[in-house]
Amino acid sequence: MATNYSLYELNEYIKRVMALNFDEAIWVRCEVSQASHSRGSVYLNIVELEEGTDEIKAQAGAVIWPRSYIFLQNKLKELLPYMLEAGSEVLIKVKVDFHERYGLKLVIEDIDPSYTLGQAEMARQKIIERLKKERLLELNDHKRMSPVLQSIAVISSETAAGYADFMAQLENNNYGYEIHTELFQCAVQGRNVESDVVDAFRQIQTNGKHYDAVTIIRGGGSKLDLAGFDNYNIGHAIAMCRLPVIIGIGHEIDTTVTDLVAQVSLKTPTAVAGFIIDRNMQYETDILGLGFEIQEKCQLMVREYKAEMDHLQYMIQQSASEKVYTAKYGLDHILETMKVSAKNIIRRNQQYLDNTESLIAIVDPIKTLKRGFSIIKQDGKAIGSVKDIDTKKEIEIVMKDGSKKI
Repeated sequence: MATNYSLYELNEYIKRVMALNFDEAIWVRCEVSQASHSRGSVYLNIVELEEGTDEIKAQAGAVIWPRSYIFLQNKLKELLPYMLEAGSEVLIKVKVDFHERYGLKLVIEDIDPSYTLGQAEMARQKIIERLKKERLLELNDHKRMSPVLQSIAVISSETAAGYADFMAQLENNNYGYEIHTELFQCAVQGRNVESDVVDAFRQIQTNGKHYDAVTIIRGGGSKLDLAGFDNYNIGHAIAMCRLPVIIGIGHEIDTTVTDLVAQVSLKTPTAVAGFIIDRNMQYETDILGLGFEIQEKCQLMVREYKAEMDHLQYMIQQSASEKVYTAKYGLDHILETMKVSAKNIIRRNQQYLDNTESLIAIVDPIKTLKRGFSIIKQDGKAIGSVKDIDTKKEIEIVMKDGSKKI
């Protein structure tokens, strides 16, 4: 009969073999697929995937005991939570441990942050190159931004400190501007960042509401906290958005894919609020400036037209005065002419009267009678012919010294 072993004996043998071959800790490259905390320890499931696929090539369990966890917290600080998130690529220093009852377990003693950061940077560069190749990197820059931003779609977490700061600055601006915002709730770090942000862009573009711009905001964080925004699908959503996108995800130095694709990238949520307020103020300033310029031009035109009207009035007055003077001169001339003419007429008429008077004097009957002539009258009328004498009536003879009836 062949030699056989109990399960315990087999596991004990494997333990000895592993102890002989892995007597010291070793560095292992892998990806965290799951992590959970329990009583100060962290239990992880780590995997290696087939390149370019989600197919698991290798898998193992790992643990960080409380003492090592405290060491890693002091060493990595805010980087540690990100490095233990599902999907993080890590280089871990592990002690290979095999227990007869619990099987194989990798005990994590240390984590190299430079490897994770390097992997993240490599992935980031690949995304940037892809966006460049697809001509999406600068597409949002060509979306027209309104000179006045009054309605803003905000992609953020309602509980994020950055969102509260953003809203406080908008609502308490020194100029009294009313800026309407609508929050599209999303995760700002972790595995759900991609799906939440992409879904928010979908809602913004399909809900039929009007917005002047879209902004993505979140509070500060480490470089790895921002890794969720080094994402191709988020970059694609920003590039294809019909509205200009403004980013303020709380970083001082680092630039994410999101920052590169957006039209405006600012360091903090408060900087985004300041940008919106300043843009509106600049528009108001420009309008007031135009109003002042229009007022100045109108006043100048009024002054010019007034000067022109004053000149016209002066010219009209001068022309009228000249015409009045000319007319008066003409009337005076006519008056003088009339006076002269009247005198001439009077003189001529006077001469005519004088001549007539002389003629009358010459033919005066009294003078005729004095020259020896007489007038024969009958019925009070002078008789100029013998035929006109009525012998039956009384005849009156008028002579120079009297008259006699016969």
